[in-house]
Amino acid sequence: MHEIINFSCSQASGHLITLLYNVQESHLPYTRNKTLTHTNDVFLVPNKVKGKTNYYPRSINVEFQGGYGYLGKHAYQETEISPELYDNVIVKKQERHAKNEFQANLDAGKPTHSSLLSTENTTFWTDYNKLIYRPESLVSLHGFSHPEGAHKNFPRLKFDAFNIGEEEFKVLSDEIDDFFRKNLEQLDQIQGISFFSECDTAWAGFTNEMMVFLRDEYFGNGVSSKYNLWTYGLMSPGKSQPRIDTLLTRIRAVTEFASNSTLFFPLSAPQDSESFLSSTYDSSKLWHTGAVQSMFVNAIWGLNCQVEKPVSMATIESNLLRGNSSRNIVNEISLRPDVPAKPEAEFGIVSDASMMDMYLNAGQSQTESALGSKDKNKALELGLNPESRDHLYGRGVICKHQPDLGVSDSKTDTYVNPYIDETTKIDSFPLILENHEFLTQFAQTAVLKPLLKQYREVVERVRNQRQIEILGDKAEVIESLSSLMEEYSAGYSDESDYDD
Repeated sequence: MHEIINFSCSQASGHLITLLYNVQESHLPYTRNKTLTHTNDVFLVPNKVKGKTNYYPRSINVEFQGGYGYLGKHAYQETEISPELYDNVIVKKQERHAKNEFQANLDAGKPTHSSLLSTENTTFWTDYNKLIYRPESLVSLHGFSHPEGAHKNFPRLKFDAFNIGEEEFKVLSDEIDDFFRKNLEQLDQIQGISFFSECDTAWAGFTNEMMVFLRDEYFGNGVSSKYNLWTYGLMSPGKSQPRIDTLLTRIRAVTEFASNSTLFFPLSAPQDSESFLSSTYDSSKLWHTGAVQSMFVNAIWGLNCQVEKPVSMATIESNLLRGNSSRNIVNEISLRPDVPAKPEAEFGIVSDASMMDMYLNAGQSQTESALGSKDKNKALELGLNPESRDHLYGRGVICKHQPDLGVSDSKTDTYVNPYIDETTKIDSFPLILENHEFLTQFAQTAVLKPLLKQYREVVERVRNQRQIEILGDKAEVIESLSSLMEEYSAGYSDESDYDD
């Protein structure tokens, strides 16, 4: 299976991708007789030294100044310099975030346990990261500092709007270009790139500008069908309407990520402990929201790297888009409790499987019936839109066991990942679940069109100069939204309710 490079831009993205890489770490063969269930070099870089193989994340992370917590760029590559060598030189050191007991145990080769982690000592994703990052995987913004994202010279300037992120990337373009080139040189054949970024802050503009730069520099002028460029756009949890500048940044992110990615997953997090989340879930903690989001993404990562019958990014993308590359926003994403009725697991793809049987089996499970009066069978919604019965264009389902086949659904592809729940079993995953058995669903439906229409109405009303700067070219954003609306209205027998 070909390799995948990941970009993580922002602290929220770092929390999500750290949980994913901690799962990859759990696959590593620390003993000779361990049976490999996953191909490690899809997401990890192997480096053989003196007969031993070390693995590093195949990732480039970008953070604010100070956003790496205790972790220095060369922390695990340099030896300590004796103070005697400094003689009479006065050395000033920047105060670093202290390591917690979890990290101290990792460094000492001692066992780690989930009891060592809490919401108080997981402020940074580096507080529970288990893999060593190479220096060329860690990039810091020159102008903005953690945690508020304030400019170091102009404290009132915040890293909050799309256009600010666009400008900041230009400062780092050469450094990121160099690091990306080094990653490419270590590949046999690249399968694709995944970009993890926020949608509601300047990180969206930064990531989009970076995506366009890398796409044009390395993959030809325009999105090449040979490569898969996926974006996971993280949206702030909450049901309340964001302030106008934040909303405009999100709108710009949606249009740009859809235009420049081959597949775009807008990914939110629940605000409350709904569905099978426990009362300990706290949406204000990035460790918690990243954990919920990792359950969805890791289901895909598992398919990409499982040893038996892996499923590539290209296959998933092709099955979902069904020939229409312009309709590439995955607007419905959900997790659903599931206890399989069959103990046998068959690997790979089951095309056109029946969703009906799968949901009926899940509903009849003893585990779900014992979860209490709260509706634990309800889907945990992570997408732009909740699950709907609106016009369906394409759908993917990832589950642990092969479902019983029943009524055929020609627009659904079902994938089997026997290890789908492994992310919830690692000791860095927070204790926020009441049920660890789940399946994931992602779909493209026409219910996105009314939301796009609302976005367009918001943009059309913009007159403020600062807000126009966020949009860049206002007319172009309106045109992009209109084009997307057309893509998500095709296929209706009666389009009177879905006119522009």
